[in-house]
Amino acid sequence: MNRLNGKTAIVTGAASGIGKATAIMFANEGAKVIVTDVADSGRATEEAIKESGGDAAFFQCDLRDKDSINDLVQFSIKTYGHIDILFNAAGILVNKPFLEHNDDDLMKLFEVNYRSIIWTMQGVLPFMAKRGKGSVINVSSVSAVRPETNAYYYGGFKAGIYKMTKDLAREFSPQGIRMNTILPGPIETNMTPEIFITDPAARQSLINTFCPVGRFGKPEDIAYCAVYLASDEAEFVTGASFAIDGGACITG
Repeated sequence: MNRLNGKTAIVTGAASGIGKATAIMFANEGAKVIVTDVADSGRATEEAIKESGGDAAFFQCDLRDKDSINDLVQFSIKTYGHIDILFNAAGILVNKPFLEHNDDDLMKLFEVNYRSIIWTMQGVLPFMAKRGKGSVINVSSVSAVRPETNAYYYGGFKAGIYKMTKDLAREFSPQGIRMNTILPGPIETNMTPEIFITDPAARQSLINTFCPVGRFGKPEDIAYCAVYLASDEAEFVTGASFAIDGGACITG
């Protein structure tokens, strides 16, 4: 407890899944949390944090809109005075054969999974640089570093975030801003393809193939890593990537 006392965090995609679990865990560790999501259901995350005695404020934000992101940053500064942590968890998945992917899929994935992270970082980094400290944690995917089937555009943009975060670490680490990525493997969230929820045989087949630890991951598995990267315990960690994947990256 209290590993993030005195820190303020923005968590995108905080209405559900990895974003929600991380926002709650950040608050449990003492951070003040700006909970943001395009869905109004993000308010439930804010309420859950407050009911547990934490400090949070919800801001509904469409990450496809740069003005909305700028408003988010200004709201965060106005509400808490500074931003110490940016956790980019928002994302969508399109899962189908390559020749069935279309331009609409391409643009949706680009806008949410790639461009929005650029825009949130461009909004937050000047404030972190002015204070000379900060931690940016971008959620990529094991799809960025290992071959996958049916998630071609998704994996491509996640690879872009993986690479760009490392590049930015070289520029911003001397300014006191640490830049790291988390690469989740199979995590059970609302993005999990329905077949792996409804079909026990398909689920077990995926676990047998990709998860040597013998289970799907939980959003909290990612949140534990995020807390470490956001904390002062990780002050010597930048430009790093953490595969939290149950062993998916070692299955070939």
